[in-house]
Amino acid sequence: MNYLWKQDAIKHAQQCDPEESCGIVGIKNNQERYFPCKNIASEAKLESFVIDPLDYADVEDDVDEIIGIVHSHPQDILEFSESDKYSCKSIDLIFYLVSPKSDKIAIIRPDEIDA
Repeated sequence: MNYLWKQDAIKHAQQCDPEESCGIVGIKNNQERYFPCKNIASEAKLESFVIDPLDYADVEDDVDEIIGIVHSHPQDILEFSESDKYSCKSIDLIFYLVSPKSDKIAIIRPDEIDA
């Protein structure tokens, strides 16, 4: 599938490297768009992310619908961690994973997770 916002997410991941980037995919005016967010993980930003709640609220106010969460794995390992899977299932949104070192994207949907 072609994600028009993918390059924006990868560019953001490159800007945040070596820390994990994070952002939101939302629909605005019938188009999917990527909204970069600040990673406020207090520790271990190299291995985890926490979306700034103020960024989340701003995006929520600006879009018609939030459809997914994006983050990066700077180590170029496009495999979702158990924590990623749990979060995806818990918040019931698609998770996208990008790398600052490649043009690839991985996707996991909540209904694909056994929990």
